Amino acid sequence: MSTNSHAQALRLVAPLEAAPFDVVEVGPRRVPRTEFGGGSVRSSILARAMSSTVKPFISLWARVPLAPWPYFVVDYAGLALRTVPGTTYERMELPHCKAEVLRTPSAEDRVIVYLHGGAFVVGGRFLHRQLMSRIAEETRASVIAVEYRQLPKHPVSASVADALDAYRYVLDSGVPASQVIIMGDSAGGYLTFQTALAAAEAGLPMPAGLVAMSPLIDFDGTAKVNAESAETCALFPSNCFDGLAEVVLRASRRAGEAHALPDPPSRAALHGLPRSLIQASSAEMVFPDAEAMTEALLAAGVDVELQVWDHQVHVFQAAAGLVPEGAQALEELAAFVEDAVPDKLRALKQR
Repeated sequence: MSTNSHAQALRLVAPLEAAPFDVVEVGPRRVPRTEFGGGSVRSSILARAMSSTVKPFISLWARVPLAPWPYFVVDYAGLALRTVPGTTYERMELPHCKAEVLRTPSAEDRVIVYLHGGAFVVGGRFLHRQLMSRIAEETRASVIAVEYRQLPKHPVSASVADALDAYRYVLDSGVPASQVIIMGDSAGGYLTFQTALAAAEAGLPMPAGLVAMSPLIDFDGTAKVNAESAETCALFPSNCFDGLAEVVLRASRRAGEAHALPDPPSRAALHGLPRSLIQASSAEMVFPDAEAMTEALLAAGVDVELQVWDHQVHVFQAAAGLVPEGAQALEELAAFVEDAVPDKLRALKQR
């Protein structure tokens, strides 16, 4: 697909100004957050199901993380999940990976560069389709799903490079940065912030906003396994971050990079990053990462909100069709996108 045809497909309009949003400060750590509660019957059933099925499998993987696991098989599980009716898919090529543009009948002029989760080892074209189609419907945006290079074959730096290529592609297609949101879940949350930092270093304009759901920020699992949320997490066993570190370090070594875990974006110079929304569950093991990233953004003067739900599984937004908390989170996410990138009609009314 050519750059010109892609730009036309995204139906470009003039850049729009972003609207401000409020941050509520509560909580013992004085981290800006909005509390939403949680703990519906359906979310409890989901947590028990994941704790008895997926969590033991991840624990097994973490014992032998360097084994030749068939990671690609996990992606095909997404084929069993129903997407929003009328969703269309268009394949596109990036310099080192493929991507897919998802649109629903509600699509307007917003563009979301979506970076899927999966611990940098699983996920791709199918696993996150249902979630992305719901996000596309809720936000009325075209969603570009980046199938970035992953572990164990490629280092994390390659994933960041592919995400930056996707953002650059959107800008080169003629889409103003003021109409773009970079968004990701779990490992994609790490990529969301690292992509924005890489874009700033490359001299590219900042997107209108950043959204991270249950972000994995720090590859060092020490703070996470020692937190209260480690005891309540329905998905991650305590040994999973040691296993992930082994895979990350081997991939870095094979690529000729430093034998060290990648630095977390929470320790980077974050000044100048766009407004950000972080959503997380207080019961998931990566919750300390969400808090640390929020604190770092706040210290850098970035407009940031942390939205917290109780008793939810990791990336509970993916279960929006099952649990009410997931549906509520997507509504909040859509409201953030609407404020950051107002639709054309609203912008005209505000003039």
